[in-house]
Amino acid sequence: MAAIEMNHIVKKYGDGFAAVNDVTIDVADGEFIILVGPSGCGKSTLLRMIVGLEDITSGDMVIGGERVNDKAPRDRDLAMVFQNYALYPHLTVYENIAFPLRLSKQFNGKEIDEKVRNASSTLELDEHLERKPANLSGGQRQRVAMGRAIVRDAKAFLFDEPLSNLDAKLRGQMRTEISRLQKKLGITTVYVTHDQTEAMTLGDRVAVLRRGIMEQLATPRELYENPVNLFVAGFIGSPPMNFLPATLEGDMVELPFGKVRIPADKAERAHGRGLLIAGVRPEHFEDASVMDADKVAEGSTFRATVDVTEWLGDQQYAYIPFEAPPEVQEQLTQLERDLDGESLRTQLVVSLDSASWIRDGEEIELYINAAKMHLFDPSTGENLTAAASGDEGAASRRSSTTRGEGDRVATDGASTSSPAGAHRGPGGATSAT
Repeated sequence: MAAIEMNHIVKKYGDGFAAVNDVTIDVADGEFIILVGPSGCGKSTLLRMIVGLEDITSGDMVIGGERVNDKAPRDRDLAMVFQNYALYPHLTVYENIAFPLRLSKQFNGKEIDEKVRNASSTLELDEHLERKPANLSGGQRQRVAMGRAIVRDAKAFLFDEPLSNLDAKLRGQMRTEISRLQKKLGITTVYVTHDQTEAMTLGDRVAVLRRGIMEQLATPRELYENPVNLFVAGFIGSPPMNFLPATLEGDMVELPFGKVRIPADKAERAHGRGLLIAGVRPEHFEDASVMDADKVAEGSTFRATVDVTEWLGDQQYAYIPFEAPPEVQEQLTQLERDLDGESLRTQLVVSLDSASWIRDGEEIELYINAAKMHLFDPSTGENLTAAASGDEGAASRRSSTTRGEGDRVATDGASTSSPAGAHRGPGGATSAT
């Protein structure tokens, strides 16, 4: 095992396009790091530079304390699991797992057999050792590919979207297996995915990339509760964070549906900025009629007409349209492009208790947890209240910087977990996965 240090890594192609632009990440020995972002953000390119399949334009790649920029992939002692499994169809499961050991010519037959059987036992492949890949399910093939990586005793595991070819149920099962395996082996792991659910459930820390720039590096909880800008806030979470036009006067925020009071420290950070974008997660709303009256009285409520509802048994979603001024609409349109074209309609998406009887076309009194609200600058996308939101997350953050247009952002934090789901509402209101 070994730590991986990426120091100001840049990858530029011949036409000058920067696929990766000044990325710095220190992966601790035994840490599980996720690289996540929409298509074309540079995450797979960065992974390929770690393993040596892509040349580094500038910056230093250090593995186990040794600079490896000029080392060939075979000399870096890394194990990579690809999206397409890359199994040999004419070899049995046993021989596929044993292949890198035979290729190295460093082990005798007894040692190879012991390593293969230890790996197959860990991955529950013992009964499939004499079968060939064509006769295996997708999940079994992925486990064989992982077994081939395990037997090498490499310095680190690298995963390039390994679950993207599996169906939704199998992806969930394999996420659990990968997480369990990484904790058992304690090996340094860098995992690339476009699926934010994988990112939020697997990683100790997550690096969110956009157009080659690292927007934020933090724990899953920190990303969810304390995003540094509109992009991270819109990318992480499903359904995504609601973005509404807002103006601030004192500690009162005026939204399209009414005024709500926010904590004084948040108001102070955003004071004097003019038109703002307010960000509120769907779960921070509730139907006031199903809540305790004392709690409702302590908070803020407003009335709105529901356009569409979706009842899912354990919860339900309500969709409430609103109008946005041109400045806000322009930012949402740009954000839509950054999130791989996912539509961010000017509508409020709220998560309600399943006990609520609200239906399409009816007026509802909504409670809002204004303490969880974020305020963003429409011109830069910066989260003006980031340092004040999520006391636990703010305390755990070791360093952070926010950026204007074209500058780099990095935020770091301690390990924890975060909620993540998968849901699409009417009009494409969804997270970018």
